Amino acid sequence: MQRLIAPTEQNSLKKRIFWRSFLLLTLLIVGVSVTAIVSETSHYHQATKTFYSAQARLLASQIPDQVLWNDNRELLHRLKRTVSSDNAITYAYLTLNNVPLIHTFEQGFPEELLPLSTGETRNIDIRTIADHNDSEYYHIMVDVGTTEAILHFGILRSELNRRAWNNIEQIIVMTVLALLIGAGLSRQIAAVTTSEVEQSTKTLIRQRCFLQTVIDGIVDPVRVINDQKQIILLNRAAKNNLNDHYGDTCSDNYCHERNGQNACPLQSVRDSNGPIRFIQHLQQSDGNVNIYEIEASPLIDKGRFAGIVETTRDITDRLKLEASLDEKESRLLYMSHHDLLTSLPNRILFRDRLTQSLACNNLPSKVALLFIGLDRFKKINESLGREAGDQALSQIAMRLKDCFSNGEVLARLGGDEFAVIIEGVHKLTSVSRMAKQILAQFSSPLKLNDHEIYLTTSIGISLYPNDGNDPKQLMTNADVALTRAKEEGKDRYQFFEADMTRHTNKFFQLENDLRKALDKQQLVVYYQPQINLDSQKITGLEALVRWNHPQHGMISPLDFIPLAEECGLIVPIGEWVLRNACEQVVTWQQQGMTSITVAVNLSPLQFRQNNLVTTVSQIIEETGIDPSILELEITESMIMDGVDKATSTMLELTDLGLKLAIDDFGTGYSSLSYLRYFPLSKLKIDKCFIERVTCDEDDAALASSVIALAHSLNLKVVAEGIETEAQAAFLRQKNCHQGQGFLFSKPLPADQLIALLKDIQ
Repeated sequence: MQRLIAPTEQNSLKKRIFWRSFLLLTLLIVGVSVTAIVSETSHYHQATKTFYSAQARLLASQIPDQVLWNDNRELLHRLKRTVSSDNAITYAYLTLNNVPLIHTFEQGFPEELLPLSTGETRNIDIRTIADHNDSEYYHIMVDVGTTEAILHFGILRSELNRRAWNNIEQIIVMTVLALLIGAGLSRQIAAVTTSEVEQSTKTLIRQRCFLQTVIDGIVDPVRVINDQKQIILLNRAAKNNLNDHYGDTCSDNYCHERNGQNACPLQSVRDSNGPIRFIQHLQQSDGNVNIYEIEASPLIDKGRFAGIVETTRDITDRLKLEASLDEKESRLLYMSHHDLLTSLPNRILFRDRLTQSLACNNLPSKVALLFIGLDRFKKINESLGREAGDQALSQIAMRLKDCFSNGEVLARLGGDEFAVIIEGVHKLTSVSRMAKQILAQFSSPLKLNDHEIYLTTSIGISLYPNDGNDPKQLMTNADVALTRAKEEGKDRYQFFEADMTRHTNKFFQLENDLRKALDKQQLVVYYQPQINLDSQKITGLEALVRWNHPQHGMISPLDFIPLAEECGLIVPIGEWVLRNACEQVVTWQQQGMTSITVAVNLSPLQFRQNNLVTTVSQIIEETGIDPSILELEITESMIMDGVDKATSTMLELTDLGLKLAIDDFGTGYSSLSYLRYFPLSKLKIDKCFIERVTCDEDDAALASSVIALAHSLNLKVVAEGIETEAQAAFLRQKNCHQGQGFLFSKPLPADQLIALLKDIQ
């Protein structure tokens, strides 16, 4: 076979392909490498400064006052150990009123560093300095506890540069290797592409012939028309039926646009920039007028409008056949009573069918109404998109249809809810059997594109006339039963019971009352003492909210706190408790009582509020409380749900001067590798670890481990839920010196707590 490309053209093509592909690969590789180097250099210093700042703050928070003033040797040993642990840390020292207390300099303390100690900042201060050898350092300063002392760290920048350079060297080596590989790949691409161009040309000719064969098999006339209105491709039907030929101008044959009889398809597609469908009336040679349905789509070549692809269908006979039908009216009627996605009856038609079923029912038989709700269907829309959700609903509708064959009415009420009407029910077992059959339909996964998704359903069932005498009541009760089925674990069915309505009404009434509780001053703050287990003296208080309902009396927090979380009221309630506790402590101080630490719980929703730090700062300022006696309690799950943001929030809170404690420790999923970097001062052991420490070896071992962990992190440890003297003795033996529980005192209102507080005076 004669070559389609000459040898000289092949060589020239190879060179062009090689240099173009190699240039593109080089630009890509160099661009990625430069970006990586710049990013590595700029971010490495920032990351290391953040790391060493956190380390400095952690060390400063672990230096107790008695060590600072009474045991300088141990403190100096700790500083030297810190310096020797990391060769980037070159020196560390403490100053008090610009006077060095201890330092790790081998040649004596350099006096030029003294002006750095301002003593005015309460935050981490990082400065860049240089010594007499022009060596640059990051100089980190942080206040030590409540003293006037300042801890100083010196971080050698050249060491950080050296570490960063190690990573950059790897990037450069990988860049060079990538360029070499790119050169070889470009050469191979050029060689392969040249041979493929010749082969593709042959293939293109075969494909053109095959394409012509395919479109010749289409009964309707098909044309491809360029933007000059020339026919560049057509099938046999177009040649025979409409007397078209290659190169003809389409307007000469059938558009008749010159006399304004019909719109030009080419111009219409160009104007709409999308597919169009319209009707044209064309007069034939015998004088008859045929009606054609024309569908035209844009032909795009390299992003430019190049013409149209047009299909013409003679619909004259079909229109004559359907002339007696008012198609539009019947279609609108169908659409108004059916779900277009699943073709099932919609809520309007379903309610009408339910009304008919109730009217035609003959006692003692019953009518069963099943509400079917998909469990976790929202996750499909969120993760795979609404198109996948529509595919899932279509498949679910098909599965549900397979369950019914005896005249039952299946409908889609909207969203992910379906409903079924079963007439002539004599035994509840038949309804239960039907519900189980529906649940079984979802044992196999749905196939959505490349995904297999397992879904379960929950079913609520109401019966006529037992659970209602009209469609509205039956549908309401079936929905209530569906809600109960979901609450009790999903993937199950539930018959309606009268108690469900009372429970639902009570729930909504309780929510309405809770929304008014703050304004009507029905919430009360109780305080539970935290006791030193050795001296039996009060060391602090935990503020706990109580609801004194005017009709129901004291409502347990277990009942209204989850409700407040669910409806978003926990944020204003939490702010109210914090403000009330701060005001109460200040009042006690004004009455001459000794300052005492008060702990207030933060809810997860509060902790995620963007204005949390601003709100706490404002409350501290407005109440006048000393922030050093204020402690906020957070849980492990709140910290680990977004570590970076949680750490930033905690640092901002501690910058206000208050303390942070982990509440209910052991019930969450915190990582110990993170725990040592958090600015915490206290760890509270959850009462579930304390209940059985005297009778269960595993619980005793767990409690002992948590206490040891707290000591190793220099955290105070408080045991919650102490109810027996044996538990207290066990905790004292394990060096847990603080606790709270009913053994010492139940939570008390502020006026009843005064007598206990006077014991501290």
